[in-house]
Amino acid sequence: MAQPQLEQFTKRGLAVALRAGGTPGVPVVPLPASNGVMLFNGQSGTEFDPIEREVDRPFFGGTPFAVGAKRAFIEGEFELYPPATPGAAATSDADCGVLLLPAGMTAVKNAVAKTTRYNPISSAIAISDDYWWHAGLLKKVQAARHNITGLILEVGNRFRGNVRIQGDYTDVEEAALPAIVLPETVPVVARADNTVTTITTLPGGVAGAPLNVWAKSLAVDFGNQIQQKEYTEHKETGITSRQPTWTLRVAKTSLADFDPWAVRDAGTLLTASLRLTQAANIYSELGVRGQIEQINEVDIDGDYGWELSGRCIPSSAGGDEFYIEFGDATP
Repeated sequence: MAQPQLEQFTKRGLAVALRAGGTPGVPVVPLPASNGVMLFNGQSGTEFDPIEREVDRPFFGGTPFAVGAKRAFIEGEFELYPPATPGAAATSDADCGVLLLPAGMTAVKNAVAKTTRYNPISSAIAISDDYWWHAGLLKKVQAARHNITGLILEVGNRFRGNVRIQGDYTDVEEAALPAIVLPETVPVVARADNTVTTITTLPGGVAGAPLNVWAKSLAVDFGNQIQQKEYTEHKETGITSRQPTWTLRVAKTSLADFDPWAVRDAGTLLTASLRLTQAANIYSELGVRGQIEQINEVDIDGDYGWELSGRCIPSSAGGDEFYIEFGDATP
């Protein structure tokens, strides 16, 4: 039998579509022309739970098994940047929204404040159907939920994160990579002249108000636990738990203004946010609410700095332990 032609490993692409109403039983078909997602260094794979038969026998050898709880995943890096008109009725959904919503977030739009904010939720989480073409093969990852790690706003780089898409699959198919239409936006790079970082202790503020600090980066891991669930006549991929964490790298402050050891030892809650502003006052902001667990004294570009990390902790209302906000600061 003749062998197929060799295919470049980098010949790959992703399309993601959300199911209407987050209903597991109503699949959708992602369209290359309208559902293309720009992914970087993408990869995919399949997994399963082995159902073993540990047969008693008088000799050594491998244990036979059946394949149970089949699932597939797609992983890669993505970029975050504002929509055209944050908060408005139209063109106010960020391109990255199709990755954020099935990761346990919801979009809250405020037309007056001109903001589109993505907040964490714990129920009614969106479901995606995902097509991943790679070197002549196609994986259809269906009824998927997502996890986000390494979500970071960092000076000297673009706002970015890593996504893992996990869901059900039936077979791996042969299919040529179609012409996928991708967003054309090139996000701005965070620099000294377009970023600002603040820390506030709760309740109240640091020295009575939010404290501006010289930060290098703010990062969040969602910490979603994704589980394949199977019942009679029903299979679903669900987010069963979320334990988000945050990391802030910052130049040392005066201890009279902000003492991380005192804040940590007292169990004091704090908020931190890093805002990146691009042209025309359109901005991206990553914010966290939580407690400090670790204080590492680190070298940041040859300067003494702190790497503060801890848990993202919601208020009694919930859904505010971290957020991603896109806005228009024009009056």
